[in-house]
Amino acid sequence: MAQDRGENKRRNKELAGDRQDAFVQELKRILIEKRDQIRGNIDLELNDLRQSEGHHLADMEDLASETTDESTAFHILELEQAELSQIERALQLIEEGEYGKCEECGEPISIERLRALPFATLCVECKKESERRGG
Repeated sequence: MAQDRGENKRRNKELAGDRQDAFVQELKRILIEKRDQIRGNIDLELNDLRQSEGHHLADMEDLASETTDESTAFHILELEQAELSQIERALQLIEEGEYGKCEECGEPISIERLRALPFATLCVECKKESERRGG
């Protein structure tokens, strides 16, 4: 009887591990798709910026509008680059077998958090603490 319970626990642990592996692989697929999408967006934005450099503007109003557009484009590029870096980090952690562990405290990051933000590297509590410290 005790042997049966031990065998059941082992099988349950294996099944849980298999489900977790499938979950991580699904998130990896999502991360790769998002990475490719962001890379495409960055390429398009850079091409648009390169093309706009050659335009000669007729008046100061056009110049002001063009400057605002470029500033917005640069800001979007910065945000996309930051997200791309986070995605690359998450993919690296998957390859190292460390994905889903909080980089601050070492505890598992909740499945709900990973579903919502697949590139999260901090658990909710450590993220809150980081934000309180201004990080």
